Amino acid sequence: CAVHFTLCTIASAQNIPRYDRKDFGGWADRDRDCQNTRHELLAELSTGPVKYSANGCRVVAGRWLDPYTDKIFTQSSDIDIDHLVPLHWAWQRGAWQWSRQKRRDFANDPRNLFAVDDGTNQSKGAKGPLKWLPPSEQFRCSYVTRFWRVVRMYELSVAEGERQKMVKQFEELCGVRSKILQN
Repeated sequence: CAVHFTLCTIASAQNIPRYDRKDFGGWADRDRDCQNTRHELLAELSTGPVKYSANGCRVVAGRWLDPYTDKIFTQSSDIDIDHLVPLHWAWQRGAWQWSRQKRRDFANDPRNLFAVDDGTNQSKGAKGPLKWLPPSEQFRCSYVTRFWRVVRMYELSVAEGERQKMVKQFEELCGVRSKILQN
């Protein structure tokens, strides 16, 4: 299912176990350097010098351009790491069937993460692109393109009606017909 966005069988809501964010694990520290995915991503994405906490485990300051708002932030406390494809959205489309490790990998995959304004991220919540788009109109095509690349990589189930709406949205935002989403 979903490899070429074919019509997928979606489990009915009553068959899907209740979503719990804990089922995706927390931020991982894969290299065991005390910096978890959040802080490693903040360090990597900073376009200026990074300041760490006294123990070196947390990024506390840097310079980040939020692609959702086109605003620059310098304090990590003002930044959330957004799951482009929200965890709850993914859960409803098949992540509930994944192994615990695959869910943890998904939640920590840098291809599915953006450093963004915390308030903007909270307004997005668990919405997909049909219900929420970034305030920055210039970023919307990139947003939906990357969203669906992640959906395809993880073979999430997308109902035919939702896929058709997404194709139309992509074409409107990007000004091109999408062979990727039509297959």
